[in-house]
Amino acid sequence: MDTLDLIRTYIAVVDTDSFTGAGRRLSKSNALVSKHVSELASRLGARLLHRTTRSIGITEIGRAYYER
Repeated sequence: MDTLDLIRTYIAVVDTDSFTGAGRRLSKSNALVSKHVSELASRLGARLLHRTTRSIGITEIGRAYYER
């Protein structure tokens, strides 16, 4: 997977505060959005988001990465 694509997906998730919203914005399935965010977190060795069935929240590390 292209790292830039993973980063764009992560940014879309944070901007829309939603995996569904990011998927719509990027014309990707929710499953692919989730896979991309998980892959980026794995490559960075850090948890970027707190995820529940109803909401997502950004971690401190995730916020710092987003702002950079």
